[in-house]
Amino acid sequence: MLQRLSIIFLFATFLCRPFYAQEVPVYSQYILNEFILNPSMAGYDGMVTINLTGRKQWLGLNYSPETYSAAISARILKSPFSIKSRKLRRGSEGRVGLGFVATSDIVGAVQRTIVRGSYAYHIFLNNDQLSFGASVMMTQLSINKDLVDLKTPGDPAEGILGKSGLFPDADFGVSLESKNYILGLSVSNLLASAIQFGDLEFQKKDLRQQRNYMLMGQYILPFAASQWTFEPSGILRFDEQFHASMDITGRFIYQHEYWAGLSIRTSRELILLAGIKLNRFYLGVDFMTSAGFL
Repeated sequence: MLQRLSIIFLFATFLCRPFYAQEVPVYSQYILNEFILNPSMAGYDGMVTINLTGRKQWLGLNYSPETYSAAISARILKSPFSIKSRKLRRGSEGRVGLGFVATSDIVGAVQRTIVRGSYAYHIFLNNDQLSFGASVMMTQLSINKDLVDLKTPGDPAEGILGKSGLFPDADFGVSLESKNYILGLSVSNLLASAIQFGDLEFQKKDLRQQRNYMLMGQYILPFAASQWTFEPSGILRFDEQFHASMDITGRFIYQHEYWAGLSIRTSRELILLAGIKLNRFYLGVDFMTSAGFL
């Protein structure tokens, strides 16, 4: 029986966009599903979690970006364990977490489908938990030839139109969790595998996925004699060329059921966050706007 069912709908302006040339999506409400960014978080809280996300960007424009994903993570347990309910229990049982993510990302003529399976191992350290995790993933990349108009006849790119490529890669992550904080570091596209599809001439360019890194931190700060909690968090993303992006976020949470907050991104964007817990369901929504004063 599921200990928790967390279904999060992130409507319209839910941010899942690449920065610079990276292939890794950028999420705003990552604090609702840390596992999607770091494989070591699979089952870290001792719960079974199902997460659904959907995003339609730039409404009203044809062929605007769309992203959909489904994720499930769980811990293989023989005894109760939960960080979020403040119940820590030692033991040799239940140290393995498993997870699965499927993502479909459509940007214009380009469609990317990714499936990822994760394995995590959790170790108790006093009142903290140290977690290690790895993922294997398969990506299918295709280009809709009906949406592409090449200006130069005979362009080498013509050889990949209407075709798809299938290539593997891997992720790795490590995290430290307690009842008050979470710290995590992850590496995506660890193998920097070659992107090969289309005709042989195009494959000779040996295009590769770009390795990316994410450093995440989250702290839970309850107010004394109050039902309010403040939760500051941040995430730093960078690639091997040191192109970087950072989010700094603060959420106010009331009775562990309602929240609202603000996130500031170094790309000069402000993101307003809000959400509610309905029994075992978590629903979150956010809205992004440009912050020209930054």
